[in-house]
Amino acid sequence: MTSPSDQSPEKEADISPIDEAELSATIETTISDDITIPTFSIIQTAKEFDQLKDDWNKLFEAHGTGTQLFQTYNWIWHWINQFEFSPRNMVILTGRIEDELVLIAPLILEKKFGLKLLKWIGEPVSQYGDILIKENPQNLQWLKAGFNYLNETIKPDLFHLRKTRFDAAITPLLEMYNATILEELAAPYIEVRGDENFTEFNKRYSQRSRKAKRRHRRKLEEKGPLTFNIFDEGKEANRAANHAINLKRDWLKATKTFSPAFSTTLIDKFFDASTKESQHSANIKVSELCVDNHPAAIEIGILVKDYYGAHLGVYDPTYIAHSPGSLQMQDTIAALIEKGVKIIDLFAPGDTYKYEWTEQSVPVYDFAYSTSLKGRIYEEAYLKRTRPALKTAVKSLSEIAKNPKSILKRKTETDTK
Repeated sequence: MTSPSDQSPEKEADISPIDEAELSATIETTISDDITIPTFSIIQTAKEFDQLKDDWNKLFEAHGTGTQLFQTYNWIWHWINQFEFSPRNMVILTGRIEDELVLIAPLILEKKFGLKLLKWIGEPVSQYGDILIKENPQNLQWLKAGFNYLNETIKPDLFHLRKTRFDAAITPLLEMYNATILEELAAPYIEVRGDENFTEFNKRYSQRSRKAKRRHRRKLEEKGPLTFNIFDEGKEANRAANHAINLKRDWLKATKTFSPAFSTTLIDKFFDASTKESQHSANIKVSELCVDNHPAAIEIGILVKDYYGAHLGVYDPTYIAHSPGSLQMQDTIAALIEKGVKIIDLFAPGDTYKYEWTEQSVPVYDFAYSTSLKGRIYEEAYLKRTRPALKTAVKSLSEIAKNPKSILKRKTETDTK
């Protein structure tokens, strides 16, 4: 794999010359003759997707992992139904051997600037993208064959696969093709060791940290009785989740913070629908810590197998002095350990507060792989240069909006030197 940092400044200044013949040669199409290759097809309509349900669930149950919590059938079902998804853009690659579904690549086709871009289904709610595949020594050959099939049928210009874990099932293929790493983030996670209970787990934190949490808890209790619940999907989960989204939007507005995920109401619609009781459970759990029946901190999470993902955590700023979010997280961890959960994923980015809970993290990559000259130009000119510059500009503008006086002060100091 290559990343922008691997290149010298001189090389970064110019797009490497490349022609279509050279690009085609970079795509390995040779498949060993003695390998049994799945029969591939592409799902592009809602009806075809609905017909996959039983086979998809069977494949996930047998071979899916906790890190693939965003590749369950029901999670993607909610995404398709809430994101005004056009079936014409659905590109779900399936592979079968005889009648058995052995591979699923849940993708979407986005047309942009005259280009065909293949991306993971799920943005902005899914924190990871990946394929599902039946574990087999021939997996890499299957992936190569599936990749070739997509190139022949869809003819994409570029694969832009964001939020792909280093241990994702697709990563070996991207490494083999030397895909570009546009960005690398860290996803902190908490690992429960063996059969430890919460009392044993809590000893990994310093006495000072434990004492501070006890003090904050006492201070909150002075304001009213504390209650804690983890709600399964249903009326209470839906109420708490919608309140959490509102608190998040209030916080973004108050702090003048820009969030691409919250730039539309799509995420609101997704969690409103997926936290209600339905035949399409997305495995969502909503934790809520209340002070005198008033929500002080809420977390929307996903529990798949023995793996939990802490998707969205918020708190009421009324109680900020007593760290309600930290106390809610502590109670959630205790309940999850009781349920037998082994991994608690805090997701990327690796914010400072997450490392108060753990020292462990895994790399999460933003991959790009060009399959045409147009795609290569888009990768080099936009994804590697323009897009990072725009993100930096937006961040800078956000900082100015938060504290304009500080910026003016620095400018004045600079001008007087």
